[in-house]
Parts: sequence; structure tokens; C-alpha cells
Amino acid sequence: MTDRPAAWTPRSPGSPVRLSPGIIVHVNVHPRDRDCGGAVARYQWIEPDPAPWAHRLSEDFLLGEILWRRGFRDRATVDAFLQPRLDDLPDPHALPDLTAAVSLIRDTIDAQRRIVVYGDYDADGLCGTALLTRTLRALDADVRTMVPNRLTDGYGLNLNAAHRIAADGAGLAILIDCGTGDADALRILQAAGVPAVVLDHHHVRDPNLPAAAFVSPRRPDSRYPFTGLAAAGVAYQVARALLGEERAAKLLPLAALATVADVVPLERDNRAIVHHGLRRFAADAPLGLQVLCVDAGVDARALTAWHLAFILAPRVNAAGRMDDPMPALRLLLTEDAAEARRLARRLSQLNARRQEATERMLVQAEQRLALGEGDLASVLLVAEEGWSVGLVGLVASRLADRYQRPAVVLARDGELSRGSARSIDGFNIVEALDACRDLLVAHGGHSRAAGLTVETAHLRTLEERLQSLVGETFPDGFPRPVLQLDAELHADELVPETARLIEALEPCGTGNPTPVFFMRDVSVQRPRLSRDGKHLLFDVVARNRTLVRRVGAVSFNGGERLDELASLQRADVAFTLRRDRWNGAERLSLDVVDFRPATAR
Repeated sequence: MTDRPAAWTPRSPGSPVRLSPGIIVHVNVHPRDRDCGGAVARYQWIEPDPAPWAHRLSEDFLLGEILWRRGFRDRATVDAFLQPRLDDLPDPHALPDLTAAVSLIRDTIDAQRRIVVYGDYDADGLCGTALLTRTLRALDADVRTMVPNRLTDGYGLNLNAAHRIAADGAGLAILIDCGTGDADALRILQAAGVPAVVLDHHHVRDPNLPAAAFVSPRRPDSRYPFTGLAAAGVAYQVARALLGEERAAKLLPLAALATVADVVPLERDNRAIVHHGLRRFAADAPLGLQVLCVDAGVDARALTAWHLAFILAPRVNAAGRMDDPMPALRLLLTEDAAEARRLARRLSQLNARRQEATERMLVQAEQRLALGEGDLASVLLVAEEGWSVGLVGLVASRLADRYQRPAVVLARDGELSRGSARSIDGFNIVEALDACRDLLVAHGGHSRAAGLTVETAHLRTLEERLQSLVGETFPDGFPRPVLQLDAELHADELVPETARLIEALEPCGTGNPTPVFFMRDVSVQRPRLSRDGKHLLFDVVARNRTLVRRVGAVSFNGGERLDELASLQRADVAFTLRRDRWNGAERLSLDVVDFRPATAR
């Protein structure tokens, strides 16, 4: 592999690269194997089953193999998957209370009363807020936007914000990506005579909110056929009902970014939203997002879900994580090119600061937990003074991914500690926190991610309770991480055309992960480290009877495996494919997930 230019930014370590129903395998090297002698696979490799009828699904057998192994059995289903249609999205009015919400919005506009749109501070909430604000402006509504500050206000509709909305004389409040757990604040609006519409997608504990309309696919009485929408996806359905299909479609880039950023499954409705949002990005994305693409050095005409997840979403999220989320919202709403350039630069700078601060906190957390020194606890819980509430979730994610066990990271502030929990497959973290509710001031979230506030005095008890719950869930210990492989490749297939073919499966992500391939008994040559020492670079040389192919490979975050790889002359390699351009020519490279000593063909 030729050395990349200094400007090269590698794919984010820890990004999900494989697919298996309910399982996400990450690039990260597993730490429990750090001190083992020789080269040892980090994952249990599950080789693919035969795909006897792959030719029925695609003219290209490799693509047909992958589709067959993902459960497709007929061409019509394949065509619907590869080319999802917006016309196939469910009727928006199948969402509970959506009809009532649309009527309230129209009545408020007709009465020339102000509408306050209150969204969460993350990319889903910000994109949903921008999407709905643009929808309302298209209807000549009087709109005001509000977003809480993560560091000072916390998540959701806080009581002070509810009082401000009521004092502002609003005729209607619309909450996006929050509200499901904000009954007390909603009662303040109700008492002030301000009707509230909640557009949310979080776990519903009590569907009887004090709101005029509660629009959520997760309500137990919902007849909407898909529960996996992001909050901006719910907002997009409201936009469809208000504007009609054609006008609402121009808002798809916002819905697509939110859907990928919130890591909801890229299936059914979400796949259609992201598929068409990416296609329309260059033409229809808000000016601010197009300028953000330029600032980040990506081509809006050639975006994939990966670019949304690891280039754009972190920049949009950085404002709320590091400081005030309003610059990100202004970027999504501005029509002024100079302001867009200024805000895009600001978000990129904040994202760079966020990356540096996250790395520092991660090192501190690992030191505090004494990781690498003997057996690991079944739950990694750490709380520190001075940590940023905006970054604890990222650190928890990194710990959970790297050590394959639930992680809880908290910012301690006197008597209270606020933070985030991240989990692994098979352990529902929000249900575990439900079982500890007597110790918590507040909590909420999903099966793999949750936020919580706990009295600092209860931290030890919370840790012990969670350890016990994990032990009940995994009585025989944590299962070894599994790497499900999609197909075996051969030397003649190591060409850019193979990567281009696989791009038909885009958008890839949660629920439709990027295919992982493997090759047996290849030569591994020139093992070396990246400039920063984090990543492992090498060449893969594959042969058949008449052909030799040399391809560059990189194992992100795999620098500590240099000695292992150097001990091998031949290896089996598991990887995803990437194609890019270098000096004007298209080339293929391998993003290596794992390697092991060569096995017989």
C-alpha cells in the first residue's frame, strides 16, 4: 500500500463494519488478546453458508450470494430493496395522533399564532427541528425555534423552557426528539393553555402524556407498520401530510442525515429515506449542509451513508457536545452563503476539539478503571469530576466497543452525576436501568444506549446492581465477539469494479451493514504503522494460477498488532472493500477487520 498523503483522514475506528442480524462487529482490536503470543484472530469467524440459487437474485453471482445469505429469495424483493420507492412509504396518518397534530398546526397558522419548535440538541433533534421549521415557513407560519443546552439544561423539555414557552405567548409548542418522558414540563404548558404536539421515537413508558397530540411509532396503540423511525423521520411524515409528497421530498437530505446519525436500522422506511436523501443531497440539501460538505472536503454528489455517519453528523453534533447547539441549527436554516461558511468552519473546529477531548477522557477512563490489569469487571462504570457531559456518551461507546461489555461513564458534579450508558448485544441497558430506577434521578433511552442522572452517593450500589444483572444475563461469561463473513473473494476479484458492484447495497449501516469478505492463504507484506502509530498498514498479495494482485490494506486502530502480523508470512484476512482515487486513477484498498494464520484452501 502506498503511503497516503498527509491530509488523509482514515475511516473512524470503531465504526460498524459487519453485519449479522442483531450483531455489530467493530474494527477495534479486542484488548483481552493484547498480550497473547503469536497471531490470534480477534473474533470467531463464521464462514458463509452456500448460496445455491444466488444466480436467481442477480446477474452478478457475488451480489446474488450476499443477497441470498441476507435472506432474499426472489427477484421482486431484491428489486424493492435495491431501489426503494418513496411511494411505498406508509400513509403518514397511520401514525397515532398525526391527523390531530396536522389539524392543530393548520389551525394555529390560520389564527396567526406563533408556533415554537423545540428540538433535542443532537443531530436527529437538530435536523428534525430544521425540517419542521422549513415546513412551517413554507406554510407562512410564525415560527420560533428552541434547543436546550446539553451542559446546562440537560435532555428534553426542562421546566424552565416550558415556562419560557408559556410566557412567550405561543399558540402551539411542537417537541421533536424529546417529550416522551417530559410529563411534568408538558403539564406546565397545559396549565398555561399552550397545546403541545410531541414528535418522538423513544421508548414509551406511559402513552397518556398531557399533550394535545403524541405522535410516535413506538406507542403501544400505534398501527404504523414500522417502529424504527428516527425523530426526523416522524417529522418528515408530518411534512408529507402538510406539504404533499413532492414538496416534502426536498427535505429528505435532512431526514437522511438524522436517520444515519441516530443509528436507527437502515431498513424499510429508513432505507427509503436515506436512499433518496443521498440522491437528492447535491440538489436539495440546505445551503448550510452543502457548505459543510465543502468545508469537510467531501463531494455532495457522491455521498454514502458512511459520509453522513462519520463526516457530517459528528460536525453537526459537535456544537451541542462542546458548547451551544444553536450554531448547528442556524447552519441548517441559513440562506446566507457567508454565514454558512462561517458556521461550517466553526462546526469543523468544534469537531476537532471534540475529538481531542474525547481521546483525553478515554485515556483517563481506562486509567481510572485500571483496564489491562487483570480481569475486567462485567460493567465498566466510571465517574469523574470535570468531565464534559457532552462527551461521556462517546467515551462509553468506545469502552463498550473496545472491551465488549456494558459501560457507564458519568460526569460527577457534587451530589449528582450525569452521563451515558452503552451496551452490547444481548444486554438491554434501558431495561437494566429500569430495574435500578430506585437509585436514579432520571433515565431513558434505547436497548443499546441510555442517559442517566444518579445521586453520587448511589454510584457504588448502582455498579453492584448492574454487575448482578449482567451476571444473570450472561451466567457463563460474555460470548466471544462473532464476525459473520459474507463471501470469499479470489485474486481476480480484487479490482475496483467489485467494490462498485457492492455499492448497490447502499445505504449500509445498522440493519444493513457493509459486507465483510475474506481471503485464505494470502501473502502479507511490508507491515508498518501509520504516522500516528494507531493504524496497521500492509500489502496483501493474492495469486491464482495466472494472476498476481497486490492491494493496500489498513487495520484501523490495529497498530498494536504489528508484531503479530510481522510474525506471519501468509494469513487469512477479513476485510471490507473501499475504492477511491489516487493521482487520477481509481484504486481498491482493503479495510481489514481481522486476520489469522493462514488456513488451507
